[in-house]
Order: sequence, then C-alpha cells, then structure tokens
Amino acid sequence: MAKHRIGIDIGGTFTDFTVVRDDGEVVLWKEDSTPDDPLAGILRGLDAIAGELGGDRAGLLAATDVLVHGTTIATNMLIQRNGPAIGLLCTEGFRDVLYFRDGYKPERFNVHLPHPEPLVPRRLRLGVPERIDRDGRVVQPLDEAAVRAAARQLRDEGVEAVAIAFLWSMLNSGHERRAAEIVREELPAAHVICSHVVLPEIREWQRTSATVLSAYIVPRIAEYLTRFEAEMRAGGLAQPPLIMQINGGCARVREIVKRPINVLASGPAAAPKAALYHASATQRDLIAIDMGGTSLDVCLIADGRATMSRDVQVEAQPIGVPAVDVQSVGAGGGSIGWIDDGGALRVGPRSAGARPGPACYGFGGTEPTVTDANVVLGRLAPEAFLGGRRTLRADLSARAVEQHVAATLGLSVADAAAGMIRVVNANMVAAIRSVSVERGIDPRGFTLVSGGGAGGLHAAALARELGMRAVFVPLQAGVFCSFGMTVTDVRHDHLVSHHALSDALDHDAVAAVLRELGERASAELREEGFAPGEIALEWSVDARYPGQVHEMTVPVAMEPGRLRPDVEATVAGFHAAHQERYAYNRPAMAVELLHWRVAASGRRARELPAAAASGSAEIAPRAVRDAYSAALGAFAPTPVHDVADLGVGASIAGPAILTAPTTTIVIDAGDTLSRPTANGFSISVATDDAQRRRRDADTTTTTRPLAGADADAARSERGRTC
Repeated sequence: MAKHRIGIDIGGTFTDFTVVRDDGEVVLWKEDSTPDDPLAGILRGLDAIAGELGGDRAGLLAATDVLVHGTTIATNMLIQRNGPAIGLLCTEGFRDVLYFRDGYKPERFNVHLPHPEPLVPRRLRLGVPERIDRDGRVVQPLDEAAVRAAARQLRDEGVEAVAIAFLWSMLNSGHERRAAEIVREELPAAHVICSHVVLPEIREWQRTSATVLSAYIVPRIAEYLTRFEAEMRAGGLAQPPLIMQINGGCARVREIVKRPINVLASGPAAAPKAALYHASATQRDLIAIDMGGTSLDVCLIADGRATMSRDVQVEAQPIGVPAVDVQSVGAGGGSIGWIDDGGALRVGPRSAGARPGPACYGFGGTEPTVTDANVVLGRLAPEAFLGGRRTLRADLSARAVEQHVAATLGLSVADAAAGMIRVVNANMVAAIRSVSVERGIDPRGFTLVSGGGAGGLHAAALARELGMRAVFVPLQAGVFCSFGMTVTDVRHDHLVSHHALSDALDHDAVAAVLRELGERASAELREEGFAPGEIALEWSVDARYPGQVHEMTVPVAMEPGRLRPDVEATVAGFHAAHQERYAYNRPAMAVELLHWRVAASGRRARELPAAAASGSAEIAPRAVRDAYSAALGAFAPTPVHDVADLGVGASIAGPAILTAPTTTIVIDAGDTLSRPTANGFSISVATDDAQRRRRDADTTTTTRPLAGADADAARSERGRTC
C-alpha cells in the first residue's frame, strides 16, 4: 500500500492540504477555513482529497505514514485576546515583572504609545515567599502554605491555567516543581505550566512572559489538538500526527502541550522548509515569501539556513524560544483597500478572511480586496479559480472597488485597482527589506521563492523593485506551507544554563553538561522511533562580552571525534559573528558563555520522487485576455497559458499569465518564465530600464491606457466577459 505524507496548514482564508505519494504524485487542495471550528474544514478537505483519489477518508488516513499540521489558532487567540482567565505564581515582591518588562520602551520617543496590557491582571498575579540565589542555593524555603492559599484564591477566580515562574528556577527547579504539585492538588482541572520547563534561561521578564503565554494558550490548544489527534487516529491514522513548531521542526501533541509556546505561528514556520526543498547546490541564498489570503510572511535564507531569532514577540510579548524569523504583514489576497482620514489609499492590515471573503467570492463581502483588484485588472480568470471549483464575480469586484476607492478618489475603477496593487506591493517590498536591507544584506544576489495562492501575481514586481533578477515559483506554491510540512523534520530544542568564561572554562564540567543534554535529546527521539542514524544534534551557546546585556547564539565547535567543545573555535566564531552583526568586536576580551543548547532533529527522508511533467516545450495559449501590465502602464492583449501544457524546457515571454488550480503567475512585459524542472517555474526579471524601453516601443494599437472615456467603456465590457 502506498504511503502518503500529508501537510495541513490552516490559514485565515483557506486551509491548505498537500498529499505526497510514494510514486511522486502530489495532490494539492484548498478548502475554506472554518474559524469557529477549524477541525470541520480539515475533515471536509480530507474527504474531498480522498474523493479525488477514488477512496474515502478512512482509506486515505490508513495509507498515510506522516501527517503534519500547522495552525495559527494560538497566534489568533493572542491577537484577539479571547483566551481564558489564567493566574501567575511568582516570587514574592516580583508580581509586576510583566508590567515593568525589561525597562525599555519599544518606541522611546512616542509619548502616545500605550503600555502593552499584560495577559494576567494584577489581582491574579500572586507572590509567594521563596528565594533561590544566582548559584542555585536556597536562600528562603518555599512557603507551601502560601502556595496552597494562592492556589485556592486562583481556583475561586475560575482560572483555567496557572503559570509558575520563580527567580533562578532554571538553576534549581525544586521550588517550582513542588509549587506545581500543590497547585494541581487544589486545581486538578487546571493546566500548570512551569518556567523551568518552557524557558530555563536567565532574564525573568522573558522567562515569565514565555510561561504566561504558554499558560494563556494551553487550555484551547490542548483541547483542539487532543481532539484533532483523536479524530485522526479514529479515522485510521496509524502514527500520531505531528504539529508544526515555531522552531521549524515538528513534534507530537504531547510535547506541544508541555511547551505550548512552540505552537505559536507554527504554520508560517514551514515556509523555509518548502523553499529549501527547491534550493540548488549553486543557489542557497533565498528570500521566501508566502502571500496567502490574510498576510504576507517573509523569511531570509542565507547559505541554506533560515534565519533564527530568540527576539520574536507576539502582541508585544516575548516568546523567548528559538524561532524561525518570519516577518508578517497584513498584505494578502483578502487585504482590504480603504481611504484613510487624510485621503490616502491604504491596503490592509484588515482582511476579509474566509467569510465573507473578497467581494468576488459572492459570500456577502462588499469591501474591495487585493483579489478583487486583480480580478478588475484581468489578472485572475473568474472561471478558473481553485481549478474551476469556484467562479469569481467580476461585477462584484468592480462594484466594490468603485464604491469604496474609485468614487472617493475620483478615479476610474481600473485606476483605483491598479493603485491598490501598487500600494500592497509597496507594503510587501518594505517587509522584504526589513529582513534584508535593514540588516545590511543586499537582496540582489538572492532568489525570491514565491509561495501562497496570491504570491505569483506579485512576485516579479516585488523582485524588480528590490533589484532581484530571479524568481522561483514552486509547483506547490498555492499550498506552500503545507508542502513544507511534508518535508520537515521532527525537532526538539533543549538547553541548560551553565555560566562560564572562555578564559577560565572547566572543560570537564561543560563536557558533562553537553553529554547529559545530548543523551536526553537523543533518548527522546529514540522513544519516538528514530534510529541512531536518523538523529542529528546541533550544538550552540549564548555568548556575550562581559558587561553586555544581550547575547548572541553561535554554533559550538566540537573537538574531532569527541563530545567536548573546542573553545577556541567557538570563541572565534563569536568574534566573527559579532563583527558581522555590530561592525566591531573585541578579540582580546574573554567571552561569557551562558546557555548551552542542542537542537535535536529526527531526520526523515527529504528527497521526494520528482513529479512527472506533462505537456510540451512548444505551447500555444489557451486564450488571450485583456489584462493590465504594470510594465506597460496599460491594458494589453495577454496570452493565458495552463500549467498542464507547460513541459520542462518550455518558456513564455511576457506579458502572459500562467494559471494553475491553486495559484496564478503573472509574467510582465520584458520578463520570461521558464520551467527548468518538473517541480517549478523560474522567472527572469527584466530591469526597470529594459521595461521602460519595452514600454516606449509599444504602440497604442496594442495597449490601452488606464484613463479616458473609451478605455472606461472597454473595461466595463471586459468586466462582463472575462
């Protein structure tokens, strides 16, 4: 029996599915998300896919070897602040850690900046007498009676989860563990989350924040994931489903419930895996974008490694754990165009979501979205959306743009739609610059890997604005993250706090710390069924110069053939990394080493059988449609090709449009799309000068400008027939 890999990614508009079979067949599917009950959309999508394969859901799940699920439920809960009541137990005198934060104001010169609201109100932040010092010694024993009284107070307040974060618990967790036992006795139905489990490292605000965030999301996440796992197992799935984590790996439900913080932004964290699957030996510098219905997610990949960060925040709250550094902006197909108080056109961050969705969906939406703008401009074929499963209403798109943008600005409908595209493109360019140019990285030598159902409509324009010359659009672009989940590894992150100076290092003590850390991580993966040859350990350490208040995470070099750190090589790596990031270093200074980390991966076979490419290298368009060309600044007759006709080696010169069941690719004038492999398409992006020469060479007999009564009439006719 064929064994499938399934990736499921819940987005704001669609729930995406990728099914990869052993024979190389890849089934892609998009189902409307069901925010009120996300599992309902998943089950409906699985039923639809099973039907496409000629079976039922039970047969599909029984033939599935790996199922990975990513979700934004936890992130949305934090953004909407609709989570349950939770409590915090902390060291007496420190209940305002969440309020004082780290003492820094995010925008120091903004006098109107509101103070971030803590997730736990002050009355539910309770201090108990106890104290452990910086060496892990007990200075004041835990007052168990005070813990019990606090637990009863929280029980009377109806909390569903309790976070416990005591000072220096990462060096001595005894007080936290005993307090957790007492709380569970008093609140047997509540979830209890301890900081030494979630984030055992220094800095009480970050550690407390990560623990509180975990406690806030765990009741809903545990309920949903437990129900999801039970539904999948009852439906015939033999192996426990895996959940995508913010660190770029995946883990079982039971591990997520222990450290719920790892499920934040889990869906977007799969995008780098999808991009890296298509990386070549000669091009490993990539910028991955995923433009879905609600947002654009951006991640920079340098030399085959996605950028990681421990400074990621959600709703101004630090999560603390290592995370794939994905920047998100409200720029998706469902992002709404509107006019601000100053009369300027804006797009996003508000989105039409799955319901009512863009106006063209016909579900009752009346506000214009980016999708509606693309319909007005002839870039989306109303009859081909989602492989023909849904017909878009071009008349509703035109009406929405007219009423909410064009009429207010005194523009034609087409002018207003083109303006919306320019604005949303500018928003996306700014997001890409934030992970590249603003960090001193020149994006011009990178390849832009475009994912998301809407990504192909905008990718070439974004690349041109950034000076990038190469775009790659995977065949699976429309379900980018769910595909990434089918090629990701199981991953667990562990760390131990062990302070040392590089010039006075106890090598045996550090070797013992790393040995214990590695044994624990490897045992966890072996218990999950991985053979020794499938387990990989990556070591790193948080390092800084004495006196610094921040640290950098750098790789730990090991002595050849031994689990013993090569301190000189590790310190040299820190000096080099500090020079690269901050433009200076102090090679003569000793280096402080704080937290020793291991990223333990259970590696699955990544090379999937290559998809067969049907079609021919010589293709004719299936239709010619009048569509707007940004390069020409006008509408032009545009050949429309179908992905099924485009064989390996074929190429298309712009302007042209390539349609696929889950995405559409726009090739502008001067650009060229080719299919170098069966698994995707490359776009050679023309420079602005080349496009300008092309625009000047075109005559008005082949293009139509945006302004003028005749053009308005023609556009009106086109809106009825395209």
